[in-house]
Amino acid sequence: MQKSKRLHDRMFIKMEKMLSSSFLRHAYINFFERATLEEFAMVEIERHNKVLHIGCGPLPNTLITLARNRPAEYVGIDVDEEAVRIARNVVKAYGLKNVSIEKGDATSYPLQNFDIIIISYGVEPKERVFYRLKNETKEGVKIVYRKQWDFMDALYGVKEIVPPGFKIKAFHKRRDLIKSYLLEKVE
Repeated sequence: MQKSKRLHDRMFIKMEKMLSSSFLRHAYINFFERATLEEFAMVEIERHNKVLHIGCGPLPNTLITLARNRPAEYVGIDVDEEAVRIARNVVKAYGLKNVSIEKGDATSYPLQNFDIIIISYGVEPKERVFYRLKNETKEGVKIVYRKQWDFMDALYGVKEIVPPGFKIKAFHKRRDLIKSYLLEKVE
C-alpha cells in the first residue's frame, strides 16, 4: 500500500516539475484557483497572518492562488532542492512579493511564528510532523491537512485521519480527489 503512495508522490512531483517550466503552468494554476479558494473558505486568512505551506512543491499553486486573492505573508518549504529552485522562479514570474520559498524539512523547520500551516498530502513522516505541530506551534494555529478522498484509502493504505492531539474543525472535498481538514489543537 505504501509503495502505491510513494509511486504516486514521485509521479506527481515529476509532473509538477514539467508543468512549472512551460506555458502550461498558467493553465494549471488557473484551473486549480477556484478549487483552492473554495477549499480555503473554511480558513479565515487575515492580512497580518503568516502562512506556511509544508511541501509546496515546484509548482506552488496553493501559495500563488492565496497570495493573489488573500493578502498575508506566505512561506513555502520543500525538501527537494530542485523543487525549491523551480518554485522560486515561478513565484518570481508572478511578481508576488508576499511569497517566499525556502528549502526546509517539516521535521526541523521553525514553526512557532505561523498562524496557518498547510500540510501537503505527500509530506512524511506524518507522525513526527504532527508531534511537532502539537508541541511547537502557537495556540490558535490553524492547520490544513490534505489527504486523499476516503475511497482511495484501500489503494494507499488507511492512515489515522485525526492525529492525536487534534480535532477536525471543518473539512472540504476538492475536485482533484484531495480532502482537506481544518484541524485545531486540543489539550
